[in-house]
Amino acid sequence: MASLSLVSWPLAALAAACALPALAQQPLERGSATVHRLSPAQGEFSAAIVNRLSVPAGFRVNLFASGLGQPRMMEVGPDGTVYVTRRNRGDVLALRDNDGDGRADERRTFASGLDEVNGIALQDGQLLLAGSTTVWRTPLGGSAAPRVLIEGLPDAGQHANRMVRVAPDGTLVVSVGSSCNNCAEGNQVERATLIRYTAEGQRIEVIAKGLRNTIGYDWHPRTGVLWGMDHGSDFRGDRTPPEELNRITAGKHYGWPICWGDRQVDPLAEARPADIALRPGDPTPSGAPKLTREEFCSRTEPPVLTLAAHSAPLAMRFYTAAQFPAEMRNDAFVALRGSWNRSDPVGYKVVRLRFGPGGQPQGFEDFLTGFLNAEGTVQWGRPVGIAWLPDGSMLVSDDSNGAIYRVRYGG
Repeated sequence: MASLSLVSWPLAALAAACALPALAQQPLERGSATVHRLSPAQGEFSAAIVNRLSVPAGFRVNLFASGLGQPRMMEVGPDGTVYVTRRNRGDVLALRDNDGDGRADERRTFASGLDEVNGIALQDGQLLLAGSTTVWRTPLGGSAAPRVLIEGLPDAGQHANRMVRVAPDGTLVVSVGSSCNNCAEGNQVERATLIRYTAEGQRIEVIAKGLRNTIGYDWHPRTGVLWGMDHGSDFRGDRTPPEELNRITAGKHYGWPICWGDRQVDPLAEARPADIALRPGDPTPSGAPKLTREEFCSRTEPPVLTLAAHSAPLAMRFYTAAQFPAEMRNDAFVALRGSWNRSDPVGYKVVRLRFGPGGQPQGFEDFLTGFLNAEGTVQWGRPVGIAWLPDGSMLVSDDSNGAIYRVRYGG
């Protein structure tokens, strides 16, 4: 078992952080916060891990597949085939449960040679696959090699994981995370954004800016509103800033890198208001009024809800099937991969995001837990992707242990 790693960093010394010894504890400096880097040790994998996991009453968990390396995002075909991206291998696996026992008994490589492939979506019998700079399209039949649909996305930088989703109107929405923690981006047009494309791959618009890394996003099934989970900046202390649930509205700026949470000014941001274009699509803020940080933040969009800092929300998917209890229909579920940037680890679970009858979010509650021990020293999984099988049960991928879990209700 790996050892627990804990490093405390003063913010003022972050530039030299990589030079710190592995177990160094640095004194606080005035105006700084204590920043921890703690990675829970990875527990040894076995099929018995499912016995550690907890779900609400009436639900059950089983191991759907294991030995997958580092499975990331998933999509399920009409015939029940589960397609799984593996960014580190640059490929996509196809898994099938042929005998209906809730476990995959067939595995094959569906596509390969896809550099840093992460995001995946299904449209009109074809898979869309998103790498750091490219989106490919390939038929489910697998008879043709994936062809480039979108190319020239900004290079990866700090956030290499791209996501692609299909909007209710058939257009495509691609997430492009920031290249850094809190800098003034050199590419003001495309980085830290969500971008809309036609189904044929032509860019329509930059929907929203100031989104540091919104990988999990989905449309409410009834209202059609786009909701997204954004990652807050690192190196701000254990509890700052929170992760954000945002209502994504075209033409809005969501604050990063100058603001966090409820339009709070980040005093440690490297960027200035003069460096940022408030309107999506503006290549530079030239001609914009000179704003203070407080004035700039007051013009940005605040989050609707927040989660604990550094929880690392990844996939977010609404539930529209009928297997789960009726009160869960049209709620969303979010995979929290887990923190590395605080002294008391958080995340390492799947949460339910409850929505009211009018389509407004009400709050988060634990759904699938048990991947992290009570002391926060050992983890048995880091949830990444969420998908729904045809019977309405949930799949959750874990890129730490190379497994996929299935959560079902009843039976």
